[in-house]
Amino acid sequence: MATFLEGVGAIGIACTLVMLVPAVALVLVSRRARLTVAAYYAVGAALLTWTRAAGYWRVELRGSAVLLAAALAVGAFVAGYRSRGPDSPAATGAGLVAGALAGWGWLPCVGPRLGDILNRASDGLTGLDGVGSGALMLVYVVGALLPALLVALTPHALPAAARVLDSRAAAAVGGAAGAAYAVTLAAGRYDDLVGELYRIATRA
Repeated sequence: MATFLEGVGAIGIACTLVMLVPAVALVLVSRRARLTVAAYYAVGAALLTWTRAAGYWRVELRGSAVLLAAALAVGAFVAGYRSRGPDSPAATGAGLVAGALAGWGWLPCVGPRLGDILNRASDGLTGLDGVGSGALMLVYVVGALLPALLVALTPHALPAAARVLDSRAAAAVGGAAGAAYAVTLAAGRYDDLVGELYRIATRA
């Protein structure tokens, strides 16, 4: 619970926005499969963040990699928009790919719980210890992505809200944010944005 609450506490920290904003945008775009997309986004983000910390993923988000990342971001948003329902492979793929991209570029705002998880991952833990630290990473990420998950859950709890979230206006807002995200990636400025938000957060 403490790990989840630390993730929730990170919502208001600037560097978390680089992971959270694309999540909310993708949920708005994926009108027929919001919850699936949001859940798999969290899994993808946690998985790549953990593998980076463990040293299994060493590809930096720079050079030609930014063009690949931008193309994958566009593909994820298009797949989310075109997904036909919660069981659609497009929804699963959109969430996993977009979440992995977020984990690829995210500089976590380290608190004591997250710091412990990252340290354990960097020790190269395998077996049950590795699974445990990976699971804790997912718990933290779910807390940090709680606004996106709540947006995805809202129509199930409040059916009247579905009219707003199913509207073209909501999809347009999500699409515009997604386009800005892809352009920032393609321009090679996403790493700078992540770094600047991280500096803002660590100065606070």
